[in-house]
Amino acid sequence: MFKFNALLLIVLIVLPGFIWAQGAGGSKSLLRVQTASTLQPRRLDFRSNTRFFTKLGDFIGSSKPVNFSAVNFWSVQGNTMLTYGITDHFDATFKVNVYQDVHKTNNEANTPGDVAFDLKAGSFGGAGNRFQFGVMFSMVLPSGESHNYPFEEYAPDAVQFGLTGLISYYNDPFLMDRSYSFHISAGWHYYNDAGKTLFDTTETGTSTEIKAGNNASSFKYGLGFSYPTELFDLNLEFWGNAFITQPDSFVFSRESFAYITPSIRFKPRWWVNFDLGLDVRVSNDTEESKVSFSGAGLNLPNYASWRMTLGLNLVLNGGDYRFKGGIGEQGDVKNKVNFYDRLLHERERARSIEEELRRLKREREQAEKELEELRQLLEEEK
Repeated sequence: MFKFNALLLIVLIVLPGFIWAQGAGGSKSLLRVQTASTLQPRRLDFRSNTRFFTKLGDFIGSSKPVNFSAVNFWSVQGNTMLTYGITDHFDATFKVNVYQDVHKTNNEANTPGDVAFDLKAGSFGGAGNRFQFGVMFSMVLPSGESHNYPFEEYAPDAVQFGLTGLISYYNDPFLMDRSYSFHISAGWHYYNDAGKTLFDTTETGTSTEIKAGNNASSFKYGLGFSYPTELFDLNLEFWGNAFITQPDSFVFSRESFAYITPSIRFKPRWWVNFDLGLDVRVSNDTEESKVSFSGAGLNLPNYASWRMTLGLNLVLNGGDYRFKGGIGEQGDVKNKVNFYDRLLHERERARSIEEELRRLKREREQAEKELEELRQLLEEEK
């Protein structure tokens, strides 16, 4: 098993980044929305994902140039991620953008692009452990050669920071991965881009660079629903980005956006699963920038109107509590027995508490009834 995982990991890193897809965060998450749960201590997960969008850049209007030829534009992004469970309530994720189309004359793609780091504190329970709460700190380092590219979320040549609050609800607090769940994420992102170069002279044909005039910030949000079955997780997400302070007017993607993402996660083994999802933009395709990537007259959007997402997730090390979310095929019998003993004990304790509460309620109702009868007797004696 270990040799197979290591070989597959090497193949995925060597192959071009766009073979697998998506740009979601690490730790426990759906495609776009983070959950409030963290990985078990010493667990190590690897994810390699990509997303892609394509559209024919046709001419708008009746005055099409004689020598005009429509071109099919692509936007492809590939990422790899490693997440490690530090303690019961903390995990860390390191992410590398291994491929990103930038559509610039001096550089067609970032290979690799920016790197990012997430530190999440979560799995804090409430309401009988049905609710989980968490918070995540994020940082992006601008290691890519090019920035401010079209069709994608704004990516400046700057060190960025973010802070996100997380809430998850699990219908079954004992086996969270076996019952439906809801997830909410909301956070603030600071782009730190004032004074950073948006265009160089080779791209604009001018003698001076164009730099950002202000620091942009935004509110990032997401709502997610997951319904698991034995082999598949059926997921539905609504997520987006609303600028609090818009980026400079020379930024391609300075408009707020929102998407709906239905997806399916295939789970043939406990240590491997595959993702397939489709982002559908539900926000308007407004134009608030002074620059146009495609030039006037082409019917290309500011953000992708749709994006197909593929993905692969591997558990490289099961960690201290391998059996918490499911039993591995080669797990030893003692750990299996201990896991189910703890599960039965917790359920029996919860059932005993519920029965005690019902008994106390019945006794209180009986006492209130007897008290009312005594009051009536006193009234009659008067």
